[in-house]
Amino acid sequence: MLNFFHSLTTIQIGALLLTMGLTMSTIAPLVARRYFHWAPSEPLAKGAEESFKVMISLSLLLLAFCMVRSQGDHRSVEDLVSREATVIIKLDRAFAAFGGSNGTRMQGVLMNYADAVVKKEWPLLESGGRSDAVTTALNELNLGTKTLDPESAQQQIARAEILAAFTQLSDLREARLSASRLKLPDYLWHAILTSITCALVLGWLQTPTSKMVPYVGGVSLALSLLMTVLISTAGIFEGENAVTPEPIEKAISMLGKTLVAEGPQTEGPKK
Repeated sequence: MLNFFHSLTTIQIGALLLTMGLTMSTIAPLVARRYFHWAPSEPLAKGAEESFKVMISLSLLLLAFCMVRSQGDHRSVEDLVSREATVIIKLDRAFAAFGGSNGTRMQGVLMNYADAVVKKEWPLLESGGRSDAVTTALNELNLGTKTLDPESAQQQIARAEILAAFTQLSDLREARLSASRLKLPDYLWHAILTSITCALVLGWLQTPTSKMVPYVGGVSLALSLLMTVLISTAGIFEGENAVTPEPIEKAISMLGKTLVAEGPQTEGPKK
């Protein structure tokens, strides 16, 4: 069901939930009362009104808790992607500081890795998958960093920074892949749907009709808006509000700029 909602825009999700909520909470009981002459007794209506308030409070509490959790996960993954982009830039500068043909070659390998993350792996995150092309590029980057042979103190310092940055890059990629499987537990969705269903049923018992329509309709409007926000942010890498690779794309546009700004480094004066 969530996959269907994530294929829609936020406005479409809100319109669909609002239509369903108003139909089930106000239009359906109006039809039942007008055409089937059904109306709850006064004692039943009074008891249902108190229960309705309790169920609405419970629904709002559950929605608020889930929204905080979902927003927290969403923000954590955004920070994770920003850190990954920062490490890519840091690694590129370390390769530039190492200099020589090996440093330039590794900058190209890093560019290929970052480009594969955006173009090949990011679409797979929606289903919690990983790209073999990115894994291959990462392995190539790993072998290249290990074969760097420093010939000066400056290159030794740069190599140490390269090894530390590569370790961070590998860890951040695994963390991002793990985050692609983050989702709200099923029991929370079941609890939300159960509480809202009970509230709708109790809303049918509100009397008189002139009170029931604005009272229950207003509550349905509020619940629909909150459910729209929750559903639109429940998918970390799904839907219109999914986490994007924008920080990594910006990092790609900056790769290699160190050499352009400082000029190409040579291994030594030519004789």
